[in-house]
Amino acid sequence: MSTVLVDAAVASRGVALELAVPSGSVMAVVGPNGSGKTTLLHLVAGLLRPTEGLVRVGDLVLSDARRVAPTHRRRVALLTQRSALFPHLSVLDNVAFAPRAAGATREAARERAVAELTGVGCEALAGRAAHELSGGQAQRVAIARALAGDPRVVLLDEPMVGLDIGAAAELRGILADRLRGRTSLLVTHEALDVWTIADRVAVIGGGRVLETGPADDLLVRPTSHFLAQLGGLTLLAGVGRGGDLELADGRHVQGLSDEAQPLHEGRPGLAGIPPEAVSLHLEPPGGSPRNALPAVVQSLEPRGPVVRVLLDVGEQRLAADVTSQSVAGMGLGPGSAVWAVVKAVQVRLYGR
Repeated sequence: MSTVLVDAAVASRGVALELAVPSGSVMAVVGPNGSGKTTLLHLVAGLLRPTEGLVRVGDLVLSDARRVAPTHRRRVALLTQRSALFPHLSVLDNVAFAPRAAGATREAARERAVAELTGVGCEALAGRAAHELSGGQAQRVAIARALAGDPRVVLLDEPMVGLDIGAAAELRGILADRLRGRTSLLVTHEALDVWTIADRVAVIGGGRVLETGPADDLLVRPTSHFLAQLGGLTLLAGVGRGGDLELADGRHVQGLSDEAQPLHEGRPGLAGIPPEAVSLHLEPPGGSPRNALPAVVQSLEPRGPVVRVLLDVGEQRLAADVTSQSVAGMGLGPGSAVWAVVKAVQVRLYGR
């Protein structure tokens, strides 16, 4: 694996990007539509040449204002929302194509293809024609084909778009496993993709890289408006303990463990909490078992029929969507002490 360095401008698109992706790191790239995310991937893939600056992987300059390295020297794999499998080839031959193109013998290429198909759980599909696959199956095979070519960098442009919830969850788990230790850039609009797959995140806006940092830090305490809104889900980080998520202050959050990314004892985990599932109280509530967390109101943002209340829960951030009547009735404002309450069945627990 190699470090990716982008210090490049594309004048026609109003883009000037500066980004370093450490070797072996999976960098999630997020930002509004039209911010420059796909341009970034195309620069690294060699599909777009900068008007100024350069793109480098390790010691190799992939492109600058004068030239673009040949495809066989780049060793960069790009996966998009479409699997782009060859319809006239079998699944096995689709995956074997990458090592064959790199010079491997037919036998060695097919052995590598079988290994990569096994890695994505598609070995049983080897003899099928590509056009016989479902969308989720095709994306898994596309991942196997990309990795079979031993790329130095893997680029993914919203690979889960268009898949149903089950197929997306399955693909998310496969990417978390197969990309581990591989230098990668993942464009996504989903907070769960960032948490489960990436270890770093870059926020792009207006053709510029606005901030970068560890995914854990920026997700649980976002420093930009876009990150705070990402995926419509708020996240609390902790450690798996007795089937719950234990926060830094020792409090436990109960929920349902995700099947594709289950919470493990003693390992880092995340609680995904929809803002609409959170109710606020001035006193600790009684009644049926629920998660009740002491919190302090950080800000209030009217959103049509509801108010988005941002809460500080220890050193982390939680959001609640409540009615304006509730806000007025409790007299809430910045600094108000409240209890954030959510039923366990409305919380999803994720492991890493």
